[in-house]
Amino acid sequence: MSNDSVITTPDWSDIKRALVIVAHPDDADFICSGTCIQMARQGIEVTYMVLTNGDKGNHNPEITRNQLVAMRMIEQRHAAQVCGINEVLFMGEEDGFLRPKRSIRKRVTREIRRIRPELIICTHPDRYFVGEGYINHPDHRNAGLVAIEAIFPAADNPMFYPDMANEGYHPHKIKYLYVHGHEQPNVRVDITGELETKIEAILCHKSQFEDPNAAQKRWRETWAEKQEDGTSHYFEAYKLMKFG
Repeated sequence: MSNDSVITTPDWSDIKRALVIVAHPDDADFICSGTCIQMARQGIEVTYMVLTNGDKGNHNPEITRNQLVAMRMIEQRHAAQVCGINEVLFMGEEDGFLRPKRSIRKRVTREIRRIRPELIICTHPDRYFVGEGYINHPDHRNAGLVAIEAIFPAADNPMFYPDMANEGYHPHKIKYLYVHGHEQPNVRVDITGELETKIEAILCHKSQFEDPNAAQKRWRETWAEKQEDGTSHYFEAYKLMKFG
């Protein structure tokens, strides 16, 4: 991959598999689906890992917890299919109470060793405030912690979880980490050509939107970056970490 401080068209030629680790159903679609669409189109096997069951993601008292969990799983699978993503893992932690516990670290480590991705995408564990009107969900922050604590020191160290070798899951070291929401991003992926598919994927999460038309109008306006020629382009940005 390029050593430029800002990369607009990253080189994924040495990546065969990528893993996206997020807190909730719909998080991957918001933060990185444009990137994942491009990777899948290049033949990269992309897996979504959703850490919580999403059982708090609706204010309708007529929907039961179990109904909402089932609904959100269906929505996320549909959204992944729209993006060309074939595998979605649901880890089933309770929505709103995600913590970097020993149990979830082991389960995530097992999947990293099973999938053996060269690239992982996760959320920034230190992002508490977004703009001037949004407190970042604690699950978003803790999903980042779960991810990075599984990546290091656990996933590539045989002293962690030696029993996994008996299952055929041996230590694995990733090459690259993309951290979404970092204050100093050094990768910007132009997803202008994937915007419509990204929005289609997000709108698969019907349980999350009372007015989808107003929502997508807001996204188009908020995400647009005007270019010198007057056109609007759309980007997904990350902090890139490289591991030798």
